Amino acid sequence: MKAAEPAPARSADTLLYPGGSAAESASDTSVRTSGAGASWLFAGLVGGGAAAWWFWRRRGLGPAARRASSLAIEETRPLGNRQFLVVASCDGRRFLLGVAPGGIQMLAPLEAKESAHAIRTP
Repeated sequence: MKAAEPAPARSADTLLYPGGSAAESASDTSVRTSGAGASWLFAGLVGGGAAAWWFWRRRGLGPAARRASSLAIEETRPLGNRQFLVVASCDGRRFLLGVAPGGIQMLAPLEAKESAHAIRTP
């Protein structure tokens, strides 16, 4: 049996790596940098998810878009000084509205608009 060899003398600048040589320490730094890459990947996934959610809501693909809207502004004409004439429809009925900074007034009910696909008989 051999006797244990004495440990070589080391200076204060020497780093000790448990369980291996300096070559193994190089692979240890690659493990640490992959953790930073995982953090960037996670941040990218969270950012991408947030962007997709914003786009989904902005384009009207959410639950609010599934409801059929029966209220619509068909046409608007400016009169000047922040006053407008507006043709609005609701549930198949049309109205001429006067819009001003002080309020909105119904000026007249209008006849229902004929659909573009209606068959006209002479």
